[in-house]
Amino acid sequence: MTELNIFKIEYHWYEDDHEETLLAKAIEREDFEKEIIKAKEFAESLRGIEIKDGEYLGKGYRVDCLPEYYEQIIWFLPEKLGYIICHFDERINYSIDDQSDKKLTVTKSEQKIERSALTCSTQI
Repeated sequence: MTELNIFKIEYHWYEDDHEETLLAKAIEREDFEKEIIKAKEFAESLRGIEIKDGEYLGKGYRVDCLPEYYEQIIWFLPEKLGYIICHFDERINYSIDDQSDKKLTVTKSEQKIERSALTCSTQI
């Protein structure tokens, strides 16, 4: 089995606009840093260009702002350099344990948030 390294790429923009992506590849950190620079240069080369269907990410906008550059970088790394986009749900955890009869158990723990309105039934 190949060992993959996972890299988190993110941006922060106006009005709390934020996005992050986990990418994986069997590559050393130093080589990843060279490849993300290639992806950045690719995105910069699209400055002011209207992207048509079938071209690059193909969403029909001019590449002029940080979220658009970010999307092109995230498109470039998997499509051109073989990265895998990863999804991670922090709310779910799987635990493996052994039992006395030499059997293993797998337990799933899921964090849930429940919201409900509070009302007061007594008068003050």
